[in-house]
Amino acid sequence: MSTARWIALRYLSSRKRQFAAFITWVSVAGLTLGVLVLTVVVSVMNGFDAELKTRILGTVPHLLLLGKSTADEDVKRLANEPAVVQKFNFFVGAGMVTRNSRVNPVSIYGIDESGATALGQIANNMTYGELVDVTRNKRGIVLGSALATHLGLLPGDSVALVILEPSESGVRPKIHRYELVGTFEIGVELDASLVLIDIGSLGRNLDSIGSFGVRLTLDDPLDVVAVSARIAEVNPEWELLSWSDNYGALFQAVRLEKAMMFLILLMVVAVAAFSIVSGQMMVVNDKRSDIAILRTMGASASTIMKVFLLQGVIVSGIGITVGLLCGAVLANYIGGVIATLEGWFGIQVLDVYYFVEVPSVVRVSDLLVIAIVSSILCLFSAWLPAHRAALMNPVEGLHSA
Repeated sequence: MSTARWIALRYLSSRKRQFAAFITWVSVAGLTLGVLVLTVVVSVMNGFDAELKTRILGTVPHLLLLGKSTADEDVKRLANEPAVVQKFNFFVGAGMVTRNSRVNPVSIYGIDESGATALGQIANNMTYGELVDVTRNKRGIVLGSALATHLGLLPGDSVALVILEPSESGVRPKIHRYELVGTFEIGVELDASLVLIDIGSLGRNLDSIGSFGVRLTLDDPLDVVAVSARIAEVNPEWELLSWSDNYGALFQAVRLEKAMMFLILLMVVAVAAFSIVSGQMMVVNDKRSDIAILRTMGASASTIMKVFLLQGVIVSGIGITVGLLCGAVLANYIGGVIATLEGWFGIQVLDVYYFVEVPSVVRVSDLLVIAIVSSILCLFSAWLPAHRAALMNPVEGLHSA
C-alpha cells in the first residue's frame, strides 16, 4: 500500500476532529440522496417512454405504402426486406361517430383478416369480443372502451360512422351504419379516438376518403427511417408514410423532457458534490501541523495532494456507489412503493393517467452515465482542497502546531 493511500485511510478512520468528519459524512449523505433521486427519476422516465412506445407503436402503422395492395407484384418483392415482419391491406381516415346526439371525431382503421391478426396490441387488449369479429361481420365495428362509454354504447348497439366523401359539388357527409362487436383498452388517447372496421365495408374508392395502402409492421419501429430508405430503393415512385410523421414530435418531447430532468437533478448532485469541498477544507485546516511535519520529513507536494485527493475520492465514491445501488433497487420496486404511499395518504398519483402503476426501466447505460458524470464532479470537488493542502507553507503549519 502506498504511503499516500495509507495516510488517507488513517485520516478517514481517525476519531479525532469529529465535527469535520460529521460535515464530510453529511455531504456524502447528500450526494447519496442526489444520485438516488437522479437514478429513480431517469428510470421512471425510461419506463414511461417504453410504455408509450409499446402502446402507441403497437397500434399505429409503422410504415404505410400508399396506393398499393398486397396483391401487387412489386409489393411482393418486399418479402426480401428482413425488417418487415408483416404486411396487409390497410385504410386510415378521419370521420365522426354519432349515437343519441353525441358526436365524437375519430380516426378510422380499415383492416382485413390479416390485419386483425397482425394488430396484436389491440387484439390482446380487447375488453369485449375479438378484433377478428370486424371481418366476420362486414358491418361490425370495434371501438375504444373510453369512446364506447362516452357514446353510451353496449355490445350489439348500432352506431353511425360519418365520413366526408367527394361529390360533384365538392364533398358531402355519408353515413355508414355499424354494429358494435367489440371494445378495446390499450391505455393511451387512442382509446377515445380510434375505431376499426372491415376494409371492404367502405367501398372501392378508398383513396378519395383517406389513405389506402399496405401497412408494414417492422421488427424495430425505431429503425423506420433506414427501412424507408431501403424500401424506396425498390421503387422510388412509392409514397411512404411512417409513424414518425404523426408521433415523432411526441417521442422527441419525451426525450427532451428526460434530458431536462436529468440536467435539473444533476444540479442537485453537483451541489452535494461541491459540499464535500467544505468538509475537506475543514480536514485540511485541522491537519495543517500534520502536513507541515510530513513536508519537513521529505514528503513532496504531490504526495500531500494525493493524500487528500484520495480521501475525497473515497468518500465521494461511497456516496455514488450507495446512491446507485439504492436508486436501482428503489426504481425496480417504485410501483409497489407508490402504491403503498397511496394507501397511507389516501391519494392517487396516477389518477389522471392511463397507467395502473408507475412504470420503470433501469438501464445499465444510464447508470454508467450517472456514475461517470457524478464522479467527475466529485473529483473536481476533491481536487480543490487537495490542491490547497499541497500549496500550504510548512513553516506556517509548524508555527500553528
